[in-house]
Amino acid sequence: MNLAATVTVKGDPALLREYRGHVNRLLDEEGGDSYRELHSAEQLEYEFRLRGGIPFPPFVSASQAFPELTVEVQWSDAALGRSGRAIIRNGVLAEQAVQSNAPGSAVMQDVRAETDGGLRLAVTCARWRESWHGYLIASDQHAFFRISGTAGSCELSASDGIEAEWAERWTVSAGVAAYTELVPREPIAEDELRELDRLAQEFSREWIWFEESEPAETVVERARFEAYGYPVRAANLRSEKLRKVLQPENGGLALGSFGEDSRWIPELLRRSWLRPER
Repeated sequence: MNLAATVTVKGDPALLREYRGHVNRLLDEEGGDSYRELHSAEQLEYEFRLRGGIPFPPFVSASQAFPELTVEVQWSDAALGRSGRAIIRNGVLAEQAVQSNAPGSAVMQDVRAETDGGLRLAVTCARWRESWHGYLIASDQHAFFRISGTAGSCELSASDGIEAEWAERWTVSAGVAAYTELVPREPIAEDELRELDRLAQEFSREWIWFEESEPAETVVERARFEAYGYPVRAANLRSEKLRKVLQPENGGLALGSFGEDSRWIPELLRRSWLRPER
């Protein structure tokens, strides 16, 4: 299952409830791949791991019945190194874009946890154009980030949560980082934001579950955390990752795929963003 897709539906909350019932009936009738529902009051969100194509027809058909709602599909194919985005309104494909990721844009990750399961810091990033772009998350905060430059001389920008603005910046010279709060904040370009959001969603889908998620959607994780004696935080690593993937390291648990030439990236983020000098 190399193809992952997230379908997000936004609009009036009352219409969203009706749309959900409509599209769920169509998905059940189609009998395709399984999916997860991660809804909130403000939007519907469906996650798919697919063997075949993206299940457009049920969402397009339901969109015809609810023209006021906007349906956004984001997908990625790890095997082919391709990703894409589509917007559906009133049953019509309003926008569509497909991009191929460069050979050097492999996604790298670094995940650190306490022995009691607490998330210290998880980083996922890839080379995008001339910079490193990614998403980082600790047990009580998360952000998009961009790093331009080299280990000894670079600029690190971070958002406030997953807002579409750069909120703070560290300028690194000779290994020393100087912190600046950005006033006014700087908007993140739309294409850049899409790439950041793709990285964040793909990582979260595989690694993270949130305390604020609906209990019905996280019942297995909550039960496992209770059985293992792990406290539940705002953001948590999936129990399977904690038990079977992360390895003991320096009094905690860790996994990293950064190479020798890029290991300075998670080190910089731990040193600066996790413990910012404000």
